[in-house]
Amino acid sequence: MLRLFLRLYIVLAIGLAGAIMAVNYTFSELLPEANEAYNREALRGPAYGLVQQLRPVTGAARAQRLAELQPHYGLRLELVEASDLSLSTREQGLLAEDQVVVRGDFSEFVANIDGGAQLLSIKLPEEPKWLYLWAYLFLGVCLALVLYFWVRPHWRDLELIRLGAQRFGDNDLSARIQLSRRSSVRELAGHFNHMAERIEGLIAHQRELTNAVSHELRTPIARLSFELDQLRQQADPRKHSELINDMYADLGELEEMVSELLTYASLERGATVISREDIQAQSWLDSVVGSVALEAEAAGVQLSIGACQVEWVRIEPRFMARALINLLRNAIRYAERRVEVSLVRLGDGYEVLVNDDGPGVPLAGREKIFEPFSRLDASRDRRTGGFGLGLALVRRVSQSHGGEVEVLDSPWGGASFRMTWLHQ
Repeated sequence: MLRLFLRLYIVLAIGLAGAIMAVNYTFSELLPEANEAYNREALRGPAYGLVQQLRPVTGAARAQRLAELQPHYGLRLELVEASDLSLSTREQGLLAEDQVVVRGDFSEFVANIDGGAQLLSIKLPEEPKWLYLWAYLFLGVCLALVLYFWVRPHWRDLELIRLGAQRFGDNDLSARIQLSRRSSVRELAGHFNHMAERIEGLIAHQRELTNAVSHELRTPIARLSFELDQLRQQADPRKHSELINDMYADLGELEEMVSELLTYASLERGATVISREDIQAQSWLDSVVGSVALEAEAAGVQLSIGACQVEWVRIEPRFMARALINLLRNAIRYAERRVEVSLVRLGDGYEVLVNDDGPGVPLAGREKIFEPFSRLDASRDRRTGGFGLGLALVRRVSQSHGGEVEVLDSPWGGASFRMTWLHQ
């Protein structure tokens, strides 16, 4: 605190001294005529009164009269000869017009008495240097007191922020900063707390994601290891092709998992830039539905487009297609006989509805299913198990488009996934 106080004090003191010097310089050098006129008007009355009393007398009597008047004026009065003053032509003209001449640093005034060679010199009393010294010293002390009471609360709040940042840097991720509402740096503390909450959430999510990935990878890798052992021990060549097909299926599962994981991670940390395009809605929807038509046919599910009430849709086509494919695959996986998808305009955005006639989603699990590696069906069967990343990816894609996804009840008794996003 002392270092900050001294730095601010020195800067303010130098600034104040510079401001005083600048004002004096302005009046004395840049505005000399205005300053001279002001001082002339200030002394014009006393000078006129002195001249009126000195004009009737001459010689030694005039000097004596001035000596009698001196005690009654807080000024230094003196009779001088015009030849001793080296008057300029301008000053001589002013005296000829019975005007007061201002000389020096506005501290000496010369007045004409009777038009003769003798003039009246009026000098201001000398300024008490010690008084100015004490005045500036008092000003400096007042400045220091004001600055101290201003710096102290700022320093205290900044110190709290520093300690909070230090605790957070020492792995205390729950560290937060609480400041008074009157604090001028409260907004800074609020930004720090928001950043800390964001980082704490990201680290916690990263830990959960890492644990979940290691768990999810363990199952297909274990199956591959088991299948390799079986392949080594199997003597019948006809069994080899079955084991190899199973191994290819496990490799495909791993590849699909890694692909979804990389896509989800890129959206989660904001590394992917969402560049939207205007896409012909019906053509885009047909292509997405066509990409999963064979899967629906193999599962014995009728996949159809219920409605497409939008001519153009503004999306990032690759990610949005991936999200819709995940919704359709999820619906196909659990549907009994039919799945229907619709695309409509909703206010200043869009809405996609995917309805199925499956078992639906219980109310208690409707939020949980959008978390990564979370499944209501805990089986590892390839038909219903999945990875638990598909719906989490759908949520991230919709959020990146300024929207949200939720699950409701479909008109057929199954699940209805509703994904919305804004037109931007």
